[in-house]
Amino acid sequence: MTQYFKNSIFLLLACLTIISCEREPGYGDSGSGEKDYQYFLLSALGSWPNTVHYMTATNDLTKGEMDITKEGDEINSKGTYSYIVKNGFIYNYKTDQGVFKKFKYTQDRLTTVKEVPYTYISDISSYVWVDDNTLVIVGETGDGQHIRYTVFNASDLSIVRQGEIEGFQPFPDDYNFYTVGAMTYIDGEIYLQYSFRNGKWITPDYYNFAVIDYKTFKVKKSVSDSRSSGVANGSPYFKTAFKKENEAFYYSCFPRVGAGSSKIYLFRTLKGATSPDPAYQINLTDLIGGKPLETVIDYIGNNKMVVLYRDPALGSSYNGRYAIIDIETKQLVRVLDELPGDEPYEQGLFVQNKKLYIAVNTNKGGNYVWIYDVQTDKTTKGMKLPNNISGFARFDKFYD
Repeated sequence: MTQYFKNSIFLLLACLTIISCEREPGYGDSGSGEKDYQYFLLSALGSWPNTVHYMTATNDLTKGEMDITKEGDEINSKGTYSYIVKNGFIYNYKTDQGVFKKFKYTQDRLTTVKEVPYTYISDISSYVWVDDNTLVIVGETGDGQHIRYTVFNASDLSIVRQGEIEGFQPFPDDYNFYTVGAMTYIDGEIYLQYSFRNGKWITPDYYNFAVIDYKTFKVKKSVSDSRSSGVANGSPYFKTAFKKENEAFYYSCFPRVGAGSSKIYLFRTLKGATSPDPAYQINLTDLIGGKPLETVIDYIGNNKMVVLYRDPALGSSYNGRYAIIDIETKQLVRVLDELPGDEPYEQGLFVQNKKLYIAVNTNKGGNYVWIYDVQTDKTTKGMKLPNNISGFARFDKFYD
């Protein structure tokens, strides 16, 4: 009887220990949560390179709380957070393992649906969806002297075709490597920014723009544009370009050090055109008073876009601000100064149904989702988000 009692106490303590462990960040109850989610958040803890990322998710951003001590999953061991998201799934190239993965976040776990060997490019420099099931990724080779593409069937990760994009302009003197920028797909053609660089990452004082035939992946037309140097960052980590209603491709240029002006411009190429619109440009840096822009822009509807910038008036940290710009009148509409200063990480906002959702990491009043309605010009505070974190690495929707 005594031995039985001792065994019972031991089992009870063991169960309590397991429950306690499962309440640590990233170890929520197995099988808890919903089978399908609409929105997700990646919270970062610690400082680079010792940063750990946790994924949490919800179906309602207007209320409630995300708590990484009670729910979610640690994702560092499973892949990078360079996420391409479509139709409820996450696609990720884990370069150190040489695999391309398809994930599903379900019941508070990031689970692998499918993975295939893949080493054809050094990393994803840019990507675009041709349709709901066809994903194109583009990147450089390890030597930086070739730009390759792969077309994936997203359902099973089979490769439809891949190869080198042919027909770019030849390397100019003193520049021997490519830099790939943002891209989009419109009616059988791929529009792609690219540039040249040397071994010190210095670029010429212009950028290049190519129109590529999707059927052959051969460049139909490539031109240089001297209005700015640099290119947008087209990788899944950032959001520096957008397509407006299948009518035009809007993209920014972020000049590198040593490439002339550091001001950041917005340009566009109209549907069916073979070169950038020469009559269209917005000096984003001047429009926000010369303050430094971050690598996040997006279209929010009604000819409005959002930009993220740093406002030194807020101090040395938590100084991120969001501004609304009219892309037709090329004017600053207003700054969302009702939001507390943000300490942005990489991609902490998304747009859905003409509403802008922002995950704000602040030192004043706690972290929340803020929702801006472009039609009413009103901002409301939604779900409470984790506090005491380094930042929100990614805040996004699972479905368009």
